[in-house]
Amino acid sequence: MKAKVLLKGDKVAVIAPASAVKKESIKTAKEAIKSLDLDPIFYPSCFMREGHLAGPDKQRAKDINDAFKNKDVKGIFCVRGGYGTPRILDKIDYNYIKENPKIFLGYSDITSLHLAFNTICEMPTLHGPMPSSESPYHKTGDYTLNSLKRNLFTNKPLGRYIAPKGEELETITSGECTGEIIGGNLSLLTVALGTRYQMNTKGKIIFIEEVNELNYIIDRMLTSLDLNNKFKECAGVILGTWKNCRADEGSQDKKDSPLSKIFADIIGKHNIPIVNNFRAGHIYPQFTIPLGTKVHLNAEKKEIIFLESVNQ
Repeated sequence: MKAKVLLKGDKVAVIAPASAVKKESIKTAKEAIKSLDLDPIFYPSCFMREGHLAGPDKQRAKDINDAFKNKDVKGIFCVRGGYGTPRILDKIDYNYIKENPKIFLGYSDITSLHLAFNTICEMPTLHGPMPSSESPYHKTGDYTLNSLKRNLFTNKPLGRYIAPKGEELETITSGECTGEIIGGNLSLLTVALGTRYQMNTKGKIIFIEEVNELNYIIDRMLTSLDLNNKFKECAGVILGTWKNCRADEGSQDKKDSPLSKIFADIIGKHNIPIVNNFRAGHIYPQFTIPLGTKVHLNAEKKEIIFLESVNQ
């Protein structure tokens, strides 16, 4: 089930399904969305706070359901991530969403919603920059903005991935495969294990990124995925960026294994194609990923080709 492309002047819902939003971020988000010639409609969660969350669970889930059911709304933008989406997964009307797909955009904690919509609703979604982020649309560079616009306003496949200058892909394990791309933030992929929202990785290509974690914790989370056969069943893996992820010096002054070795040890043993440094996630410039669409990966050639659009 695919959404229709956005057109200039379309109304888009702005929701806060995770952490609370600062007042100044609302202004930033409004300016960012208007710079795309879209008309933002801010839902109640954007103006609420309950502890570390953008309002009660019931309200944040209601905003998602209401945004999908609003016939005037053509797309849905998550204003920010943080934490909170796993708490509302059981309060969303997936049956309605499956029959009424819309553009859905966000990343980080929004991974939980990507998993649910990709898996339960079979609806492609966009893993991309949010309007109140540290580099909003009207201030971000051409690379980030062009990638986002191509996903929002056209129904043509993105084709070959071109990395930002100086940020080429790295081969972890050689090989070639084609499959649907799924995934997102590693912490959220781990939280979903054992639930109906977990990734179905059979024959698919997994995208994984993380931010602000120690290497041994990344090892632990990847091991959790591995013990649940997520890498054994998948066709390939695209590793993203690992901003501020680092070794733990520890009390014995011994560093953790480097991430490249962790990736090779845990994922590489399955002899599937794996690349690293795909520029998506908690960095700028960043590439917007049409999750739930077909992708071709050639790890040896360091080549990723997006074969399908998120829109119809």
